[in-house]
Amino acid sequence: MMKKKFSFLCMLLFVLSYSQTKVKGVVYDELDRPVDSVRISFKGTSISTLSSERGKFMLSSEEEHSTLVVTYEKKHLVREIPLDRRVNRNIEIRLNSEKSLQEITLIGKPKKKLSKKENPAYKILQGIWKNKERNDIHSLGSYDYRRYTSINMGLNNMDSVLAKKILGDDYKTLRKVLIKDDQEEEKIAIPVFMNELTERIYGKKNKERIDTEGERKSGLNEVGRGFGVERFSQVFNEINPYDDDIRILDKSFVSPLSSRGYGVYQYALKDSISEGGHMVYTIHFFPINSGDLLFQGRFKVVDGIFAVTDIWMKTTRQINMSLVRDFSVEKHYTEVKDDFYLPGKSQYEGNFTLFSKRKDEMGVYVKKEINEYEYLMDQPHDDAFYQQKIVQTKSDQFEKSDEYWKTSSGASEDTEETLKIIQGLRANKKISRVSNIITIASTGYVDLFKGLQTGSVWKTISSNNIEGLRLRMGFRTYKTEDDKLRFNFYGAYGVDDQKFKYGIEGIYLLSSQPRIVLGASHLRDNLQLASRLISPSDLLPKSSNSSSLIRRGENYYLSNVMRNTINFDWALNNNLHINLSAVHQQIESADPKLFSMNYTLPNSSEIQSKLNDFATNISLTYTPGRNVYGYGVEQKFGKLPYPTFMLKYTRGYKGVLNSDFNYNKLQLLIKENFFLSNFGVLNASIELGKTFNTVPLPLLSPITADQSLSVVPNSFALLNYYNFTTDTYMMGHFEHHFNGFILNRIPLIKKLKWRSLIFYRLAYGSISQNNIDINKSSVNYIAPNNTVYSEYGFGIENIGYGNIRPFRVDFVWRSTMGEFSGLVPPSFGVRFGFKPGF
Repeated sequence: MMKKKFSFLCMLLFVLSYSQTKVKGVVYDELDRPVDSVRISFKGTSISTLSSERGKFMLSSEEEHSTLVVTYEKKHLVREIPLDRRVNRNIEIRLNSEKSLQEITLIGKPKKKLSKKENPAYKILQGIWKNKERNDIHSLGSYDYRRYTSINMGLNNMDSVLAKKILGDDYKTLRKVLIKDDQEEEKIAIPVFMNELTERIYGKKNKERIDTEGERKSGLNEVGRGFGVERFSQVFNEINPYDDDIRILDKSFVSPLSSRGYGVYQYALKDSISEGGHMVYTIHFFPINSGDLLFQGRFKVVDGIFAVTDIWMKTTRQINMSLVRDFSVEKHYTEVKDDFYLPGKSQYEGNFTLFSKRKDEMGVYVKKEINEYEYLMDQPHDDAFYQQKIVQTKSDQFEKSDEYWKTSSGASEDTEETLKIIQGLRANKKISRVSNIITIASTGYVDLFKGLQTGSVWKTISSNNIEGLRLRMGFRTYKTEDDKLRFNFYGAYGVDDQKFKYGIEGIYLLSSQPRIVLGASHLRDNLQLASRLISPSDLLPKSSNSSSLIRRGENYYLSNVMRNTINFDWALNNNLHINLSAVHQQIESADPKLFSMNYTLPNSSEIQSKLNDFATNISLTYTPGRNVYGYGVEQKFGKLPYPTFMLKYTRGYKGVLNSDFNYNKLQLLIKENFFLSNFGVLNASIELGKTFNTVPLPLLSPITADQSLSVVPNSFALLNYYNFTTDTYMMGHFEHHFNGFILNRIPLIKKLKWRSLIFYRLAYGSISQNNIDINKSSVNYIAPNNTVYSEYGFGIENIGYGNIRPFRVDFVWRSTMGEFSGLVPPSFGVRFGFKPGF
């Protein structure tokens, strides 16, 4: 009897759940523009809704319905649409100029992937691939056009109750303009910043010149504070769907127009209509694996020339990225001459949330709109014209009047109204408070008063065996991001050694064009010289490498360093720098009882415990493709990875300021990021170095070790400090991030949203007999010259809860080596990383 009741209850629940009807879709006109105020209802009921300004609608009922009624009162249209499904998620309704409804398309992911021969969309894709170069603007003899770009950033999906509390009297005005219209419940988007840019682009073959005509920044971040908008504005670079891969932030997405697309997408040809004497096809695409870095959407393509005229694409909710709810891309192309289409209006949007990817969760949005217009073809200039560049050297260089932005900028109609809202919110204390919290979290600095900040709060407490608990406090001058002069100061105190350490640095922007920066610093602190990496300058270290809160083993190998540095940096352009510096330093052991750095001078038996050194450095750094922004003394870089090539030469001078040694040192660093489409990205770096003369331990090149339990880039996790000491070395670090490519395909595990990575590190080097002979320290010089030392393993990243996944765990093994200096390091270890990111 109980079994029958249970079976009946299950059947009843099944019937009740099955009877629900849900419909979601978009209404378009004949030009694929969204149509608002179209009423959608279930036949015979009062259940209805109106399409939003974006044409979107959503309708649901607890009962089962088989017919949808579409009513467009503006054109006196009424039509019934049969529903053959209980849940219809992607209905597209089109209205044509004859005041009737076109075919209703129920779009869903195909249940079966068709072969290339079976799928008519494949032949169209082949046409796109074949004509890709022909449809690119660079195939033209010459071209001129104007471009308007706006970046709008703010808070979205805020419910009306919270919005009223924050906005007060501004709420009514805001509600009319920026209601988030694709939600069941009314949601508000609050813009806090907008950056507008107008440019004129001139091109001929492989030459291109871009002239900035106007720029305007409005909002809380006009002085470069708050939400770190400059960083967020780099979410989207220019996106070309014809490229095989689309880069957003530091991730690579396979384009639906890629020649590799058929391996990761499912395509469905849904529409073929005649427009302007051509057949125009509409193809929908869906990711085969919804967790991969792919899009879902559709595009329209013209037959014969196979040029894309419109494309819409959006990531799925299952996308395997931390903090990201979704990305969307919409591009419309303009026919600039017969059978040639170029970009017209584009809109990119990124939505970021903290806890989940739900559409109704409050978050941060970044929206980028581009309007490219006034195309002129085949009017070339002479070659010298394209070589001329207008270099921006200050933030207000291209400011224009309000009249210019209203009449000549190419801005959309609602821009001015949005700007009024942004400007009205500048005095809103609650919005500013949220902005300040995000600033502290992202930079680590807190305002003390105007012009002075304290930080970084993340470096306040650490520990090591010499100082015990180390307490640190830092300060920096800061008025705006465009400060020409900046001072940095920090002080640190060790509870065990009861000594005060400090560092002070000043940098000044001497010239904006060419960009020349002068810097000077004075430091007296304990440093871990066995973990230092190649750096273009010797000003204050950007991160403390002498301490960590949690570590393995003992760290007595600290050096007490007094260092004075003068630095000169000359930027030939944003990505090519020459750096000159002069360094005078005195180095001795932080605790001679626990760690000796003793040595003898050449041809002498007298033991020395303190090193006097004066040296000059010249380095050349090349970073092609790096996105640089800011016009002050300190610049910042975009999120997209970039290659780095650095060559550094160091010359030591005996006798200058009582310096003890003549020596020459040459170092080379090469770092590159290889984007391998949907297979992930490989981060690779190689560092080479040689010291040509006889020098003591502080001037040699220990293989970079790290004894913390953290993931530290470009170091060896299973080496103890000074396990290997060299004067000639080569180090390689290779780390491949699969971005979910493997774990997304494993049942059950894929629900965790983890991402996998593998790595391999190697070190090889030697030490000369002359350097061994003068060594009287507690370090026994051993170099990995007979066998390459290596570390290898795998890791899991994107670990967390909900939509915030900042944690990473690495499992590390090392090769078997015959001999180490000091304690033999462990052969296996686990390392933990914390890096809030995407």
